[in-house]
Amino acid sequence: MDAELAKEATILDVARVSGVSAATVSRVLNGHPRVAPDLVKRVEAAAEQVNYRPNAAGRALRRQKADLLAAIVPDVRNPFFVRLIEAFERSANAAGYSVVLCNSHEDLALEKSSIEAVIAHRVSGVVIAAASPHLSRLVPLQRAGIPVITIDRKVTDFWGDTVSVDNALIGRLAARHLVEQGRTRALVVNHSLAISPMKEREVGFRAEMAQAGYPVDPERVVHLPFQIDVPLEISEVMVDHGDVDSVFATTNTLTGAVYSALRTLGRRIGPEIGLIGVDDDRWNSMVEPQVSVVEQPSEQLGAWAGELLASRARGSQVESARVFLDPVLRVRASTLR
Repeated sequence: MDAELAKEATILDVARVSGVSAATVSRVLNGHPRVAPDLVKRVEAAAEQVNYRPNAAGRALRRQKADLLAAIVPDVRNPFFVRLIEAFERSANAAGYSVVLCNSHEDLALEKSSIEAVIAHRVSGVVIAAASPHLSRLVPLQRAGIPVITIDRKVTDFWGDTVSVDNALIGRLAARHLVEQGRTRALVVNHSLAISPMKEREVGFRAEMAQAGYPVDPERVVHLPFQIDVPLEISEVMVDHGDVDSVFATTNTLTGAVYSALRTLGRRIGPEIGLIGVDDDRWNSMVEPQVSVVEQPSEQLGAWAGELLASRARGSQVESARVFLDPVLRVRASTLR
């Protein structure tokens, strides 16, 4: 290959072709606002002509940050987080950033290691669904000058940007629909109340049921650890609560486990016992009966987070943003009499 053709173009090549200084080329390529529009066009045309490609590693060293955003989530297998991260990545890519994904597995030690790793790699911003509202530590990111957005879950004493859904409304919509169907003896199946979305969904559900005149007794609220054989555990729970006429499962994982347990026990979902869950996955509409859910707008959450974090990474100094989106009720046969 010809040596001249094989050589990578530099800023000096762009400056030579465009007829401006290397400093002006640098300002244009880094998006500096105080450059005349005609110069911007000349530099961009010259960069395309010489096939100039910026050196990401070099830019990271000069700017002390990489064109890289990080997403730290508790479970990469969860369809909710899969859709959210895909939308986040699309927004980040459109803004010129690549994305690195870290899976904390709901483990504080792994989350801490992920935070240390993204700081070491000089990422330009981090979006995180924290493992714990009280024990997750975001201060190291803030001290490193890295913009942080919490998504889906709250973190105590963090007053920065947040993108989330109205989780209390998720519970209220589920309860309201069950009552409309004449189902008044509901069982709540939940995970840990230490995680804000799950707590808020349960609180919202119980508040709506109480307001309708059908309070949920404490013995009809079940909290299951994350690391258990959920279908087996729920089968035992359903045997112990044979008088309930409906179940509210607060996550998509629990929804699938409850559906499986009810089928195993021979309970007729719909006519005999109602089931409503959270988040819409493909299987919800592939089974018979199809499953009613309250859906979180996961793609909108991810897109908002991506746009906001890219803006912060570029230096936006507006006050902290609190974005809360509404869930949507999807009514199907599993709750209909």
